[in-house]
Amino acid sequence: MKVVFVNMPFAGLRAAIGPSLLKAHLAERGHEATVLYLNLRFAEELGSFDYDFIADRAPTQSLAGDWVFSSCLYGPRPASDAAYLESLTARFGRYDPAGTLRATIARARAETEPFLERCLDDPVWEQYDVIGFTSTFTQHVASLALARRLKERFPDKTLLFGGANCEGAMGVALKRLFPFVDYVCSGEADLSLPALIDALAEGRDPSTIPGVISEANGGRGAAPSPERVRHLDDLPVPDFSDYFGTVPSEMSARRGVLMETSRGCWWGEKHHCTFCGLNGTSMTFRSKSATRVLDELDTQVERYRPTFIEMVDNILDMHYFQDLLPALRARELRLGLFYETKANLTKEQVFTLRASGVEGIQPGIESFSSDVLKLMRKGTTTLQNIQLLRWCQEAGMKVFWNLLYGFPGEDPEDYRTMAGIVDQLTHLQTPQGVGRIRLDRFSPNFESAGELGLCNVRPDQSYLHIYDESEADLAQLAYYFEHDYLDRREPGDYAAELEAAVWRWFGPAGRGAHVYLDRGDDLAVWDFRPVAKRRLTVLTGLDREVYLLCDRQRSGRAVEELVEGLGSTAEHARDILSRLTTDGLVLEADDRYLILAVATSAIDDTVDQAPAGSLVAF
Repeated sequence: MKVVFVNMPFAGLRAAIGPSLLKAHLAERGHEATVLYLNLRFAEELGSFDYDFIADRAPTQSLAGDWVFSSCLYGPRPASDAAYLESLTARFGRYDPAGTLRATIARARAETEPFLERCLDDPVWEQYDVIGFTSTFTQHVASLALARRLKERFPDKTLLFGGANCEGAMGVALKRLFPFVDYVCSGEADLSLPALIDALAEGRDPSTIPGVISEANGGRGAAPSPERVRHLDDLPVPDFSDYFGTVPSEMSARRGVLMETSRGCWWGEKHHCTFCGLNGTSMTFRSKSATRVLDELDTQVERYRPTFIEMVDNILDMHYFQDLLPALRARELRLGLFYETKANLTKEQVFTLRASGVEGIQPGIESFSSDVLKLMRKGTTTLQNIQLLRWCQEAGMKVFWNLLYGFPGEDPEDYRTMAGIVDQLTHLQTPQGVGRIRLDRFSPNFESAGELGLCNVRPDQSYLHIYDESEADLAQLAYYFEHDYLDRREPGDYAAELEAAVWRWFGPAGRGAHVYLDRGDDLAVWDFRPVAKRRLTVLTGLDREVYLLCDRQRSGRAVEELVEGLGSTAEHARDILSRLTTDGLVLEADDRYLILAVATSAIDDTVDQAPAGSLVAF
């Protein structure tokens, strides 16, 4: 069989790992597959800046990329379009005061119908038996619009859909609402998709293949669960040749490779974070061996000479600190590696990651309140999150993180406290954003909404304006939902101070260095944050010892034991902590203490003349 996997707008302008892996699977079965990057084609026509703005900067729940193509699927609907734009402004206008998003999606929409017609007229379709669409995030409407046109012109072609938008009930709804789609692969398709293509090649009915939704079983109850790969070392190496043969030269900075070293989430298996809808129905954690990862990395570097490598794992396998990361460090790669991790890494682990070539992490910080973190089942605390940001700053590691609010049962007072904490962290890396939690399908907040304090769960209003389907059908098709709170709270009211603090942090006037230099006999702390009590503080003796101890969060009792061991008293230890905390040099939370300044080893020699002494102020 000859198969083409179509990657539609608004997928990110990078190599697509899902269809590239399926292409390699099919090659092992003797089938010929191609990945067609129509998203790159549209980005060239529209302009990569506008494309990126819609794909990466538009608010997720706006489904802006889907709205751009909605008239191509359903025809003109002026009332629905007006309602969508009105909702867009009402919900997200404060993030887009100049109306840039509205103007950009209007420009993009004007290009969609001609773009689809050019795609349809491309003679490429004649050579394929099967046309598969990969649909994740805001690719759904563009994919459906082209798929409908292809079925009308080529009724004998078999049309498949797969990807994150097709898992579980969403896949069943897709097959029922859009009958021109012949088959839908729900969930991981490593085994189901090749089996489906084999069945088509041999003239057999694919309806009994686990994970395949067809006319015979579509719309009747739950989606069939697919068989899943148990040993990831058995997977083939993804074939990205179609991307690297297509990506325009002006997009050379995007010549990166995506790799997966694990699937599922080992933390989620034990404590599923309440807001997380990732992994769908496949939370079970599996990882590749270090040897396999290294071999695959070598293969992809040899094949494509990528500018960066991004790991798509939901969480780092902690065993890699024993084998994979030391091996990467020995290779001295400079490939801008990226990983998602938990936030409770040790300082040694942070520096190991950086020395191994990992330049960026996404640690899931989410909050600076231990109580709120407990509600969301994160398994971390206020000071663990802050010390990770400090250590990443010291290691030269980029951190991608957000602040969230709106968890049912949270105490509004925690957000007033957090606003004060944020004002003390303006020397560290800013979050990507701050906002109310989203309600995603598969998350505990969705699956157990009533138990957790949520009610009136309904599809996000964007779906109502984009799709011409009933709300009941959209409840099955949608991934994003809206909700109310059983106690009728309005989180935006009590989180306003936190949001204001973050916006100050984003501004140039809201930032300022906060560093320290330890010279053995004394330790100097420079503070140029907006909240600084003094610009320079020099610590000696016990003050210095206590300060250095709190490089990692410590309990009050641990500090007392240190001071007592050095011949003083617990009362003296408490006095030191009180002064350091009052001066904003140490942060206290949950009866634990953490320094805030970032260590530095190279400061201008002029500071060497600063007089010594305990807590000397300038």
